[in-house]
Amino acid sequence: MFLDPIFHRVDETIEKATRRAPRFTVVFVLALFALGFATAAAHAFATATWGEIAGNLVIAGAFLIAAIVVYFATASRQFSAVETPAAAAELEARSFSALSLAEQFLKADSEMVKSIGSLAPVAAKAVVERVGPHLHLIIGAALGLLAAAKLAEKLDRTKTPEA
Repeated sequence: MFLDPIFHRVDETIEKATRRAPRFTVVFVLALFALGFATAAAHAFATATWGEIAGNLVIAGAFLIAAIVVYFATASRQFSAVETPAAAAELEARSFSALSLAEQFLKADSEMVKSIGSLAPVAAKAVVERVGPHLHLIIGAALGLLAAAKLAEKLDRTKTPEA
């Protein structure tokens, strides 16, 4: 089937990402907390030094400059990315047009729809294999969010004494 190279490439990418995901997630969350506290400290310093309006403008300008730098850094990387010539040549050799591909997707009795349907059990097994070891964390997070929502709802219903 002409989508096999794409499926193979996606499987490899997902496998690489899932190996690095837990460590990367912890590092990312901790870095996000650090960035939040650094932003709060910078905001406090800027408002104490230059006043509330000018301090907020300085912080906004710093984030705008950071956004511009990230934009140009990622834009230059996007143009330098080179696609694998073997996979591109293989897909080009099959010479499927966009119209024939759309027609294959739209036909309910087509071979593509049947093959995608046959992939559902394989995909479900892959999801269960990846989620299974971390199911206790997912359930714990869901229960924690439920408890927090109930607590917040109860606190909203209680009346605060008026001063």
